Amino acid sequence: LLGLIPQLGNFRQASRAGETATREWAHDLLNSVEPYGILVTVGDNDTFPLWYAQEVEGVRRDVTVAVTSLLNTDWYPRGLLRRPITPYDAARGPAVYRGRAWPLPTTPILSISTEQLDAIPDYVNLREPQIFQHDSLRAVVDPRELEYGVPVRADLIVLQMLKDNLGIRPFYVSRTTGGYLHALGLEPYALMQGLTNKIMPAPVPTNPDTVLVPGMGHIDLPRSKALWAMYGAPAAILARGDWVDRPSVNIPAAYIGTAFILGQVFAQQRDTAAALAMRHRAIDL
Repeated sequence: LLGLIPQLGNFRQASRAGETATREWAHDLLNSVEPYGILVTVGDNDTFPLWYAQEVEGVRRDVTVAVTSLLNTDWYPRGLLRRPITPYDAARGPAVYRGRAWPLPTTPILSISTEQLDAIPDYVNLREPQIFQHDSLRAVVDPRELEYGVPVRADLIVLQMLKDNLGIRPFYVSRTTGGYLHALGLEPYALMQGLTNKIMPAPVPTNPDTVLVPGMGHIDLPRSKALWAMYGAPAAILARGDWVDRPSVNIPAAYIGTAFILGQVFAQQRDTAAALAMRHRAIDL
């Protein structure tokens, strides 16, 4: 009887009847990543829906999802190292990636052995800014901005993956990761594409297609517009009229932020109608 009390009391509040936004979110985020890309996420809410979409629905299994909360373990990085490369299914993929070849990677996601992976420490007692450099990428990692105030195992593995894959596999950081880009000093190399930031090998230049948004960095305008047009979650959120799970409210917030950013860019380009349409969409959400 005691067990029935919370079930009956929360039945209406916790109902997921007609809920499709989380499924659409998973599709939208995975499809924001180019074929064979690596996507860094931070926790349960921005990761588990992606795994469901990949393993149950077969959506974008070519994308490697690397969640920092599990990179601190020993077993999860080993699994990433062993994970087979699934060929990209262009016929089921987004139209934005069609019309060009996407070569199947031939190297593992990490260049180090299992023994070297296991030897990465739980943390490194560095508390002052440090330089991370690889070819033309030179980032200032500020441990004081990291979650624990020092670089932990997950941060070291993320940087190792970046070093091993920059120029080989597309490398992305989800926009749900908050200040993680800033803490790793990667903001000058980040190019916003929809719900993600793609890490480029050199500082991102400004041009008509790559627009600098004050306070937000550079946005890949053609790609972000194309991705927004195919996103399914905004319509699903509006149809539901609510977001049931408050701890994961950063998911609809990501769409709201994207719509406002696109509206700001359209306003900069004096496309008033498009700017108002995007702002109204953000306000509706």
